[in-house]
Amino acid sequence: MSSHETVPQFTNDPVGTVKDAASDLKGRATEMANTVSEAAGRQRTNAAKGLHRAASAIHDKAEGLGNAKASGAAHKVADGIDTTASYIEDHDFADMGEDVMDVARRHPGKAIVASIALGFLMGRALRR
Repeated sequence: MSSHETVPQFTNDPVGTVKDAASDLKGRATEMANTVSEAAGRQRTNAAKGLHRAASAIHDKAEGLGNAKASGAAHKVADGIDTTASYIEDHDFADMGEDVMDVARRHPGKAIVASIALGFLMGRALRR
């Protein structure tokens, strides 16, 4: 046990001891939640930066395609990726979850089909 950890002191007040233990546990849970939230935020930021870089690379390569139709399609894809990156930067996971639920409420049939497809793809990926 490190020197900064406290050893619970048992007294004749079991209710006080339980309250102290619960308070300590709550503090540790809050600290852990904050750590996880910060890590998720960093991952979200890194994902957005990666998507911005990918969009930029696609824009750069689109010019060399030579075909105006193919170049336009590549730029459109890159714009979509860039928009996705901006969305990820501007919204936390709670916001994203609310948005997914909103879309599912407005389009329940499509949400069910998308969920089945996602489940199928995840199942196949996990089998490998």
